[in-house]
Amino acid sequence: MTASAHPPETEDAPEAPDLLERNSRAYRLLVNVERAVACALLLGVLAAVLLQVVTRYVFGTPLSWTEEIARFLLVWLTFVAAGYVMSRRLHIVVDLLVDRLGARGSRAVDVFAALVVLVTSATMAIAGAGFAAGSVALLAPATSLPLTVVYSAAVAGFGLLFLHGVLNTWLAIRHPEEMPGAVDTLTAGTTGRNAP
Repeated sequence: MTASAHPPETEDAPEAPDLLERNSRAYRLLVNVERAVACALLLGVLAAVLLQVVTRYVFGTPLSWTEEIARFLLVWLTFVAAGYVMSRRLHIVVDLLVDRLGARGSRAVDVFAALVVLVTSATMAIAGAGFAAGSVALLAPATSLPLTVVYSAAVAGFGLLFLHGVLNTWLAIRHPEEMPGAVDTLTAGTTGRNAP
């Protein structure tokens, strides 16, 4: 599978939309919302940490809630960004052995990996929902936020991983030409920008 099956990437569009994004306005919206929320959460973490540093070292009176908010935002950032990365199929892949298995062996490993991701993410989303529901009465010490808000990040993140995993698997079965590996996607992005 070569990366040429995808539209060329430009400086303005770092990731070329795949078949799902080109054909489904709702899916394209979901991916864009995930990206925007992840960026907003990253900025929130930065602002909370910066506020903590300024109030502690400049004014000498640190705010008690900034560290807790930064931690909670980082948890949400981790899970939302994991869903976004799954939509782009850019999770870290070690394919040293898989490359030597040939096309059939490589496909078998990909199918097995997809099944493991789907089962794990579904199990974790269900378990996380039970855990979040059971922690309704627990409050964070500094902000008094219900810890359900924090634990719900895992439910949302694993739910997004499951959704993108199902859609990526469907795309791999129905349109294998649209499914390069993560390494192919990264290589295509690099060569597309550096090509003369």
